[in-house]
Amino acid sequence: PPIPMQVPTALSPPSTEAAPMEGVTSGREFPAHKVALYELLLRQLQDDGFESEVQSLTSQLHLAPNSRVEKDALLDVYAKSLKWAFGDEPQGDWQPVHCNPVPALGPQEKVLNLEGVASKLNCAQTPEPGKKAPEVRLLYTAAHKQHCRSVAFSTDGRFCATGCTDGSIKILDCARMRVCAASTEGPVGRMRVTEEELMKPIVRTLQDHVQSVSCLAFHPMNPTLFSGSLDKAVKIFDLTRPPGHKKAFSVLQDVYPVRSLCIHPCGDFLYVGTANQVIRTYDLQTLNCFTAFSQEQHHTGGINDIRCTSDGKVFASASSDGAVKLWDATSNRVLNTMSKAHSGSSVSSVRWSRGLRYLLTSGQDCRIRVWDVRMGREVFCMGFGPRQCEFSSAVFVHGEKYIASANSNARLSDVSLYDATTGSPVFMKLGMHAVSVHALDASPVDRTLMTGCDDEKARYFSIEDR
Repeated sequence: PPIPMQVPTALSPPSTEAAPMEGVTSGREFPAHKVALYELLLRQLQDDGFESEVQSLTSQLHLAPNSRVEKDALLDVYAKSLKWAFGDEPQGDWQPVHCNPVPALGPQEKVLNLEGVASKLNCAQTPEPGKKAPEVRLLYTAAHKQHCRSVAFSTDGRFCATGCTDGSIKILDCARMRVCAASTEGPVGRMRVTEEELMKPIVRTLQDHVQSVSCLAFHPMNPTLFSGSLDKAVKIFDLTRPPGHKKAFSVLQDVYPVRSLCIHPCGDFLYVGTANQVIRTYDLQTLNCFTAFSQEQHHTGGINDIRCTSDGKVFASASSDGAVKLWDATSNRVLNTMSKAHSGSSVSSVRWSRGLRYLLTSGQDCRIRVWDVRMGREVFCMGFGPRQCEFSSAVFVHGEKYIASANSNARLSDVSLYDATTGSPVFMKLGMHAVSVHALDASPVDRTLMTGCDDEKARYFSIEDR
């Protein structure tokens, strides 16, 4: 029930009535929680050093600062409430996700470890003084006839596929791209390299889609490439055929544009995300399609990305509805849901860390976030500039030492590089792209990165420590 504004405190005897607030009549009553708010406000002003203002308000209100709470209590409450207001409210008990990386981590292998790194307010830390930025070298550029909108490395890192808006796909040999880069170094290097030699990294060109290629995925064991397109089809290409064979040997036809592909590590199942909210699971032996049994567990928007853990136990999905879901790959049921992982904005991409403890997401709020899937909490948030874009992507690079990101923001129009252990920016721009970078992927075996750009080029980079 509401109580009068006259509250007995150490500075105001019970028999003394509080002076009316400016613009408020003395007969007006206030609820208890509003009185508590004023006491917290006085304490916050006191914590911030506004002693004269506190004394003035105390004499007017006949209230004392709340001495029973910790310092900056009101600030902490406000920060938490603001975070919840933008969609980070708790979703119930988080089920810890424990997966075992495959292959197993080596005794000397370094993986991302963010224990105790996150700051109190989820802000990225400042760079370490004196730490040198890595050297980014452009090794090779492959030209397309239209925008390059998708890229993907093979599991062994030997090949990279790039997809174009004209429906074509190029397969590039990574070793040849590195050799080509080495042969063109020096002041007269390019003079002794012919156009034919520069084309050698492109081992084959595939052409079977009638609209833009939106996603690509190599089979983890067989020489097979899967491609998804806005033409609502998933095409399956046999890469053992002679280079003259440009058509797919099998097609999975859908009724929605295909946005994402992910092959289960065992090689027997294919996850397909489309503009529809239901994730499709295909048995690659029979080509039968399955979906989650419970309708309530489906997303409410299109599926933008799907990524499976290396041990095949869990897969993550990112959706236009702003949610990230973690699924049990065996039962096809949801384990955990981050309903508004990017403040309600559409989530564009997800990536697992090598150790499978962290999940990297990017969204249309132009921000990149790292999540601890064992605890269900955000470790830190990265990004700068406007908080709205049409698409974005982020990947771990250089053995998870850095995070590369790109989005459609016209002011950026390039790839940004962040320190994966602190979230601090290393390069705001690499300076290699003049227009938007739509696709990113990092090699699983070395320190290279492939980008797909709207300037009709795919670029192959190396990122090396100085």
